[in-house]
Amino acid sequence: MARSLEEIQADKKALAEEEKQALKAHKKDAVATVKKLIVEHKLTKGDIRGKAIKQLDS
Repeated sequence: MARSLEEIQADKKALAEEEKQALKAHKKDAVATVKKLIVEHKLTKGDIRGKAIKQLDS
């Protein structure tokens, strides 16, 4: 049983929306993790590059 072109496009649209929502949730979690690490390691905005990576690795 073949699906119609409209059904396939609707499925693609739904899948794209689901992917967008998952990406948004992942980004939100990543930002929260970075903020938590900044507070945990008492970093300033100037430390975010270079020095911060060394501190987080140790």
